Amino acid sequence: MLKISDILSVFYPQICKSCSDGLVKGELYLCLHCELNFGEISLNNKHSSEIEELFWGKVKIESAVAIYQFLKQENLQKIIHDFKYKGNHKLAIKMGEVMGYKYRCLLKDIDAVSFVPMHSNKKRKRGFNQAEKLAEGFSAITDVKIVNILERIEYTDTQTSKGVFERFQNMEDKFKVLSPLQEIKHVLLIDDVITTGATLVSCSKKLVQKGIKVSIVCLAYRGLNF
Repeated sequence: MLKISDILSVFYPQICKSCSDGLVKGELYLCLHCELNFGEISLNNKHSSEIEELFWGKVKIESAVAIYQFLKQENLQKIIHDFKYKGNHKLAIKMGEVMGYKYRCLLKDIDAVSFVPMHSNKKRKRGFNQAEKLAEGFSAITDVKIVNILERIEYTDTQTSKGVFERFQNMEDKFKVLSPLQEIKHVLLIDDVITTGATLVSCSKKLVQKGIKVSIVCLAYRGLNF
């Protein structure tokens, strides 16, 4: 017996959000080929060490990794643009699930998953916080609880056109910790793209000041040289 979803797929075929090829049964938002070929950063990749170096001398974290390398005009950029600026929050959750599958090995001693918060004005305008949706997907796969532990207390302009010094200056003291639960000793902080690390450094400082250990997982590492 045909399901309604099967009938709809004939008239409204689902396509990969990355390459626009048709999806087959079992694929959701992304085809398997794209999901496996986004330029993954392995834990011993040079870019992996570059990410942790962004935090050296600024704040003590336990670890920092990104799943993929972000390159302009590549398919991953299309994916991030789709959920960040076109309101596709389900795609963000899907990418969070991918993050969870790939980095379950980092969950030792992690008490909770959290995310980089968005200012309330910006969240109201966009409709959702993409980092929170990534964290939802990650949490669903790993069964680690998700907590809202940080609040963004001041609105800031986009960091895109700013240099390194300006980015860190722009992010200084822009977050506060929301009365953390006593049982949270080590939190995994999630964001979409890390460039200079300014935002994540600022978030991590506030958590570390409260005695909470911080590990970080991002969907993509951009860096200033890409």
